[in-house]
Amino acid sequence: MALSQESIREIERIHSNWIQIEAAGENRRLLDLCADEIEFWPPDSPPAVGRKAVVDQISSGSERVESIEITDRRIRGSNDIAYLTASYKTKLSPAQNGMTREMLGSHLWILQNRAGTWQVTLVAWSRWD
Repeated sequence: MALSQESIREIERIHSNWIQIEAAGENRRLLDLCADEIEFWPPDSPPAVGRKAVVDQISSGSERVESIEITDRRIRGSNDIAYLTASYKTKLSPAQNGMTREMLGSHLWILQNRAGTWQVTLVAWSRWD
């Protein structure tokens, strides 16, 4: 069965909330949107699997997010599983004084509908350096 418009709107809301939480620097709150078995697949290190491993990974960053712009967001799937892809442009500044840098890339999310609630189960991203 194709993904309903209601599910698409809910996934868009989750994605937008994620971006706002990340831009606010409240990374631990991201887990509120995730399943217990969440997986992070960064482009330059091994995957982090499970809440503790993901918290450790997102807490280790030394840069602050200045802004995030999302383009080309697409959502596909069924009412049980969905795939979200998008391109991003993130401006980062170091914790200490320094130059702001811009990072471009894309990300893939997998979300599952569990008892009527969409949860993020995998986030993988690339960087276009």
